Amino acid sequence: MDKLLDIFQTIKDDFCSLTTYKLRGESLEIITPFSTLNNKFVSVFIKEIKGKYVISDAGWTDLNYYDVNISEESNDIIERIFSYYQQSFEISTTSDRAGTLHYFKTCSNPRDIPAYVYDLANFIVGAVNSLGIRYKDEKEEKEKETFKKDANTFLKINYKENVRLQKPLDDFSNIRFNALITKSSEIYLISYVTGSSPYYFTNDLRKTIVNFEISEKSKYRNNIREKLSIINDKADGYRPEKLGSIMDLLNEKITREPIKWSEKEKILDII
Repeated sequence: MDKLLDIFQTIKDDFCSLTTYKLRGESLEIITPFSTLNNKFVSVFIKEIKGKYVISDAGWTDLNYYDVNISEESNDIIERIFSYYQQSFEISTTSDRAGTLHYFKTCSNPRDIPAYVYDLANFIVGAVNSLGIRYKDEKEEKEKETFKKDANTFLKINYKENVRLQKPLDDFSNIRFNALITKSSEIYLISYVTGSSPYYFTNDLRKTIVNFEISEKSKYRNNIREKLSIINDKADGYRPEKLGSIMDLLNEKITREPIKWSEKEKILDII
């Protein structure tokens, strides 16, 4: 107990006079003056284990104790931000029995603890704040969601149990197609292309091209009957005059000319 209080006083002297603490069993909770964008003060926990001091977030970041309205549509971006902060502040991770992720640093010298508390608090602030930021264009997200919903409905009505939505080929689990339609042993790969601006439309085209190219390396390539792209020609980003070369590249990767959404019934003649 006295040892933990001595550690707290050292942190208070070196760190900030606004720092306070709570005793939590064998751990010391340091309530730092750092706060998140939603005005939650960041806590860091210190515990002595086998002669070493473990400075951690006690799993609070992973458990969302900071009550952030998490923007889950940007998981890939958030993961890169977390990785950047971890590397910058040399933060390690471990999981407890419940699967909760803990971020931590360790040291042997008590004099290093204030600096490590500073590092961990900065990491938590940056990481937690990144969780709530909306990184994607709301107009674009609405455009993609609306078109995906309409196209999914069309395919489900016409192909019922034969269609699987947002699925990968089994041997490339990180590459997902908007729809996979199976008939007997034949597979029909379908990718949607849309965008609220030419920039987003072109990006969707690039992603479609890459996915179809990778599918050529799949162990199921001999079972793939058709590779089809459905182009949302009603989207604001659809500007045929600006898509010449990239549309040519798409045509090299698919088995039919891109199907315009306004002519979607053509799919029924193919499948």
